[in-house]
Amino acid sequence: MKKTEKLIYIASLLWFGLCFSTAAAQQPVTKTEHERIVSEINASASAIRTLQCSFVQTKELSIMNDKMVSRGTMAFARPNKLSWHYTSPYDYTFIIADDKVLISKGNSKNSIDLKSSQAFQGIAKMIAGSVTGKSLTQTDDFGIQILADEKVYVALLTPKTKRLKKMFAKIRLTFNRSSSVMQQVEMTETNGDATTIVFQNVKQNQPLRDKIFTLD
Repeated sequence: MKKTEKLIYIASLLWFGLCFSTAAAQQPVTKTEHERIVSEINASASAIRTLQCSFVQTKELSIMNDKMVSRGTMAFARPNKLSWHYTSPYDYTFIIADDKVLISKGNSKNSIDLKSSQAFQGIAKMIAGSVTGKSLTQTDDFGIQILADEKVYVALLTPKTKRLKKMFAKIRLTFNRSSSVMQQVEMTETNGDATTIVFQNVKQNQPLRDKIFTLD
């Protein structure tokens, strides 16, 4: 998988976790509770038309002690428009909209036909599945275990496919039981690198300007 495709795939996974936050000491739930929780998540996802937020991303490299911190904004509009914009320490944007993947880095801009890339088609499908609440029931790509405590639910994702196993060892998605507002996603790659993204100022179902999903 190319670097750009990997970045957008990660962004779609983050959208997959857009109602999630992090906590500790959760316990595995029963099969009946699993089904009930997935149903609640599906209902919450189905109610989302738009979403926008800011984020802080911390990347920890297994071969270094330093942490790399990036900041930016994310926006989503049903059914499958996604904008992921890094604002610090560099300017980098990728957008999925109108059957196109748009990429901007500095003064360089590129447009890719979504129909020409199976990888990007899979990303768009995952986004659509997430907003309609189907992602936790379509388990071809990931094994999913649900944990819970008094405040949160946690979805632990274990890759199943050969392609995903090359990228991720595990992904941890957690959401608040009462508000269903996303706060944090943790991803551990197969090489030991870890990425944590904290989401802030999350706004749901508010009007979004079309300009968000275009490159100036």
